[in-house]
Amino acid sequence: MFFNGFRLRHQELGASAAIIEAADALLRRLKSDWGCPRYYLLAQPVTDSALLPPRRQPRVMVRQLLPGDTALEQLPRTQEQIADRFASGGICLAAFRPDREALLGFIWLLFGPCREPEHRCVLYPPEAPPCALDVDVYVHAEARGSLVFAQLWQAANEVLLSRGVEWSLSRISAFNVRSLRAHQRLGARRVGTLQYLKFGGLEVVFASCPPYISWSHPAGRAPSITVRPPGRPDVRNQTA
Repeated sequence: MFFNGFRLRHQELGASAAIIEAADALLRRLKSDWGCPRYYLLAQPVTDSALLPPRRQPRVMVRQLLPGDTALEQLPRTQEQIADRFASGGICLAAFRPDREALLGFIWLLFGPCREPEHRCVLYPPEAPPCALDVDVYVHAEARGSLVFAQLWQAANEVLLSRGVEWSLSRISAFNVRSLRAHQRLGARRVGTLQYLKFGGLEVVFASCPPYISWSHPAGRAPSITVRPPGRPDVRNQTA
């Protein structure tokens, strides 16, 4: 059973990611605060072309949620997370069925630093070219496999285009095949890797960009990483 599952993941993820996923699962079984999760950094170009042909537009309503909107109560995120994102100038776009107010999915766009919720790390967009961080893309289970993801991205693309943003940058689990493929179908390119190693309070991150290797503990400062689109080398390192 294990080897059949591993063979399938090997085909989906590639050899290295499949091995790391298995090692991460083993470490978590040994101790809940151990692990070695891997993430990919992706850059998606903002385009003035429609991401969906008109004939394939799904019957979904996408609108921006503002502070105080009652629909925010449907987001599977804490009030602290939502308040923090609004305080930093974040934009939340949410998808609903036109005949009811049930949430189908959402995406958050940030234009400044983003403190990772799962790890002690701060992601920064570069100073140039104009970029945004899409830090949280969620599609409800009932809507996965539909065009809701693409509809959310089309709305996000329009917002970013109106602000002169050229690239949308994201961090996605290397083990999340569905999300990676969905982003790549919309033109996203892999621009980096973050490999974490967690043993209790100690967390080490091996990155494909500066600072390359860093470690932290709960009382220390979080390492910071600037995510850059293709062809833009990192020229400085920030600390948070």
